[in-house]
Amino acid sequence: MVMRAAFVLSTFVAGAQSHGAMTFPRPRNALDGDLAPWTNWSFPCDATHQKDMCAIGFCCGGKDCQGSCGKSAHNGVKGSLTGANGQACYYFSNGCTPGCDECDGTINHHGRGGQSFLWKGMTQKQINDKKIFIPDLQLFNPAPGDMVLDPATKHTLHPAPGCKTPNGQTPTICKSSLRTVNTQAKCGSPDDIYYWTPWRAPGSAPVIDSCGSAGGRFPGMGIGGAGAQYQNTSLAKIGQKGSLLPPLPSGSQATWKAGTAYEVGWTVAANHGGGYSYRMAPADGPLTEASFGKMALDFVGNSTLRWDGDKKTQITFNTTEKGWETNVGTTPPGSMWRKSPIPSGLWQREGPSYEPVCQESEACTKGLSNFKSYGGYAMGVCKCSGWSSGSGSPMLPNLEVVDSVLIPKGTKPGKYVLQWRWDCEESDQIWASCSDISIVA
Repeated sequence: MVMRAAFVLSTFVAGAQSHGAMTFPRPRNALDGDLAPWTNWSFPCDATHQKDMCAIGFCCGGKDCQGSCGKSAHNGVKGSLTGANGQACYYFSNGCTPGCDECDGTINHHGRGGQSFLWKGMTQKQINDKKIFIPDLQLFNPAPGDMVLDPATKHTLHPAPGCKTPNGQTPTICKSSLRTVNTQAKCGSPDDIYYWTPWRAPGSAPVIDSCGSAGGRFPGMGIGGAGAQYQNTSLAKIGQKGSLLPPLPSGSQATWKAGTAYEVGWTVAANHGGGYSYRMAPADGPLTEASFGKMALDFVGNSTLRWDGDKKTQITFNTTEKGWETNVGTTPPGSMWRKSPIPSGLWQREGPSYEPVCQESEACTKGLSNFKSYGGYAMGVCKCSGWSSGSGSPMLPNLEVVDSVLIPKGTKPGKYVLQWRWDCEESDQIWASCSDISIVA
């Protein structure tokens, strides 16, 4: 199996790539999944799927994207993936921060990116040279003061809103339990380098489009750096607004009843923390943030990590007890958001995070502790933590984050669009997917 390691390395060193998508109900953004080469792609390799047709990797210059947004095939085969989600994980908004009225489409780390962290006063290189292993609890959630910004890198950091004229809006998320990176920094202090990222004021940062923009760019901008990719097809091109995509040929992807809760799921291909929410809007109206904001959906019950679509594999956890859920300081007011349950483990760049919901293997925690390269892992060495999925990266790519959302009582029967919005914390990016739903009496 071929992996474009050089591209992945340069992308993450630039510190800007993050990909994710709703996997069920299947989103409009997956329309390329009905075309070749996505219909010809499958994982793992077999007699009919070889080389690039079973390779997991990111796009290179808007080409060879068929293995970028693979999702669990739900076919009963462990680790099996399909290309049916097309390029759904490339629909996002780039260069977006709280305090600004619009995104810039380009810069995804305003005032940061050159930082590094120390553990007990040691750099990553010193830890590796001394053959020290950071214990798993210290790796994700160290004792206060043990993992701090390297003073030698602070002069490179000037976090601020990503616009020349801020609108006066300020971040609202300060609790450590809700944060996903650098969780121990004093809120709003110079060391709180992720203060002005989308997740720190859930739902308030602007977007290029409410259903994402292909490649995260404005129309006409073309391919950008660090994940601002999209492979042009007969159905969509880079800069395509997700809100203008037609429903999939099969129409509604789910039929739901008002007053009932239903499962929804999403997957992460490259992890930049933050949190997510689901909203709905009438399909015959404008698919804007204002429209979606009028029908924010509440989560019901626990959250779940599920592998291969198999409930026998899943881990369920209480987001309320963990402090991973909020409806305070969110936009629209009172809308419910949940923190991503998958810590990246990139402590040397992102600092303290939070404990994963599963017990990770020694191979996973030692690899994260003594990190050497972005392409130096066996796929799946980590089960519920990690920065990316695929060969050379530690996270399992067949993992989905599953929740139940409640369709409010009194919702009028008709056709609706379901929006999943993921506000990142490590980067100034917002991912979105939109799926067609029918509400019946």
